[in-house]
Amino acid sequence: MEQIKCKSYQLRDENGGWLGQIVLTEDGMFSSVTDYGNLSNVWRHAGGKDFREFIISLNVHYFGSKLYTGMAYILYGKKCEQACQKFAEKILPPLQKALKEDLINNPNW
Repeated sequence: MEQIKCKSYQLRDENGGWLGQIVLTEDGMFSSVTDYGNLSNVWRHAGGKDFREFIISLNVHYFGSKLYTGMAYILYGKKCEQACQKFAEKILPPLQKALKEDLINNPNW
């Protein structure tokens, strides 16, 4: 069985309040438990980039839309879509900041 490396990130807002825990795997899995919901997705093709760099390159709308698409199999509606977009707005920017710091300090998985 192949071993896949993963990293866990504890995200906090500017005041130090807990936002959530994010787990990324080197092969493209995003998983989260946050104050804005517990969402996940897989991107198996990150354009040849390190998956962390791929996540850094995303914009909030695309990120929220991908999370909603994954949920739409079981939940469908404007309210769910809006919740996924709010999740993206609140979680993606601090995650991108944490990933940039991680890539500088720990370039290897």
